[in-house]
Amino acid sequence: MRPRIRHSRPTLGPLEQAATSRVLASGQLAADEEVRCFEAEVAGLLGLAGGVATSSGTSALHVALLALQVGSGDEVLVPSYVCSAVLHAVQATGARAVPVDVLPNGNVNLDLARRAVTHRTRALVVTHAFGTPADLQALTSLPVPVVEDVAQALGARYRGRPVGSFGEVTVCSFYATKMITSGGEGGMVLARDPALLGRVRRLRTSDGGGGGQRFNYRMTELAAAVGRVQLARLPEFLAARRALAAAYGRALADCGVELPTAPPHTDPAWYRYVVRHPRAAVLWRVLRRAGVEAKRPVRRPLHRILGLHGFPVAERLHATCLSLPLYPSLSEAELQEVANLVWQALEVSSVVA
Repeated sequence: MRPRIRHSRPTLGPLEQAATSRVLASGQLAADEEVRCFEAEVAGLLGLAGGVATSSGTSALHVALLALQVGSGDEVLVPSYVCSAVLHAVQATGARAVPVDVLPNGNVNLDLARRAVTHRTRALVVTHAFGTPADLQALTSLPVPVVEDVAQALGARYRGRPVGSFGEVTVCSFYATKMITSGGEGGMVLARDPALLGRVRRLRTSDGGGGGQRFNYRMTELAAAVGRVQLARLPEFLAARRALAAAYGRALADCGVELPTAPPHTDPAWYRYVVRHPRAAVLWRVLRRAGVEAKRPVRRPLHRILGLHGFPVAERLHATCLSLPLYPSLSEAELQEVANLVWQALEVSSVVA
């Protein structure tokens, strides 16, 4: 049975419908002017030289790593508390993913990342957990290229600069429920270095002359048209998410759950609203019975997938975190209902305890 209040959902309307109708009427569906404009517009937002649109965020990370010449025998550092798509993209290059434990906010631990660097390390993937910027000033000081994954943080800022403008290369995801969507799937690789972007562009296209690896990772005109409309609406989406996060903070203050906060020098995107409580499973069951969809923010940490041990913070987050509904079209009444149910769940939890 579909929940009454979904955990996440895209925010679409007549502008996106008009964009798709325009492309369909043109008869040009394969990558062309819409894709080129979308690439330039996202690059402009981040202040980078250019972008290469792809079919998904996973494919974007795959070709970004290949363009950095990551391959068999190499190692790529990744935060353990992140979705498995990051692991799959690293493994697709032939390299070994090396999970690193995280900070309590879910972002990679700088000291542990520094200790994990070896002569085989070719890159560090920095995700901005749930839209909260990582400490980019410190992480970019490490002696390996930083790949910024802004799948959850497009529009966030760190020390006044856009997240995604710090690393050697940046990857985006435009999946249906990300900060913006390009119609269900889509991604992009961005960088300051035109030569790196050229390597990505060659890898992204299955046709053309010359040898070497090539993949059919292109974005369609339909996807790019939707993405362009969504990108123009990003300030609207960010403002809505910011207001909803603030409303959750007021509604859940002093209720007994640990609430997310913005680290110093950051302006989060509030992609997810992740609370922590020792009885997160009880919260989940109460919400589910009431028709509210909440989720583990990370289904399974990467170290568990790889059969590794010794990641205490990721383990603690996995046991205690719950992501509450948050998306631009979530109404104030729906948010208040979710908050009231959390209070009720904590009362049930205290009785059970």
